[in-house]
Amino acid sequence: MKIDNDLFRFIRVSKRLSQREFAKMIGYSHGLVSHIETKLLPVSNSVSRAVIETFDLSDEEIIKYKELLKIAV
Repeated sequence: MKIDNDLFRFIRVSKRLSQREFAKMIGYSHGLVSHIETKLLPVSNSVSRAVIETFDLSDEEIIKYKELLKIAV
């Protein structure tokens, strides 16, 4: 399952991580995280995979995050 820009930010915020902390954990730069969150760049397959693997997210958990995101918006 792929993560979109809004879900990417929602996961970071729900983990109570700064952009820099999140970037370090997933192995990408702070600049990339910032560009994804401001929708200047899409979430690539490799970044999506890094988030899923780093936080050990199942498809069911991603679906829950998507549902929570709908409620929050």
